[in-house]
Amino acid sequence: GMAAGGAIAAETVAGLLGAFPWTDDGQTYQWIGQQSRRIYDGFRGQGGTTLVAALLKENRLSFWCVGDSDLFLLRENKLYGLNARQEFKNDLILRALDGAFPVEEAFQDPQAGALSEYIGKEEVTCDYTRMPFLLQPEDALLLCSDGLVVTATDEEMYEAVGRGDTPEESLEHLLELSKQRGAPDNVTAVLLYHE
Repeated sequence: GMAAGGAIAAETVAGLLGAFPWTDDGQTYQWIGQQSRRIYDGFRGQGGTTLVAALLKENRLSFWCVGDSDLFLLRENKLYGLNARQEFKNDLILRALDGAFPVEEAFQDPQAGALSEYIGKEEVTCDYTRMPFLLQPEDALLLCSDGLVVTATDEEMYEAVGRGDTPEESLEHLLELSKQRGAPDNVTAVLLYHE
């Protein structure tokens, strides 16, 4: 949804894939910082994209997230959010807890959902796994933009991912649900089943 977001997202994905295979997780983290600076320089801080990236190596998951896109794990009939959403609301909550204003106001602020981090900032902070963790057989991973999360409940996402259909059928169900409910933002999703 940001200025030139589609072009910036495409360039970021192409660059990330072009840098693969990564020799270590630190290399990816550094690349994300460098990419954000390149986008900042190219768009003068007026364009950007969010990022959710996952790497599965020897059944161990590493991830990198910037912004409000999400990474979910479906394991043993439960849906877990693995990353922290980088939204202004988090800063507001901390200020409220410090006594600046009532906590309820943090959730009602019209800017609460604004991005606090995105690819395209001069200096970006990336949420990432400090230590890769082992996936179990039958785990599923859902990587998605916030356009999906604001239109589908956790229960609906769990039901779609855990249906036992193919990833394509599960995603079709989720995307149709978002479309029917008039997603206020773009909807991008990738679903992976681990065997």
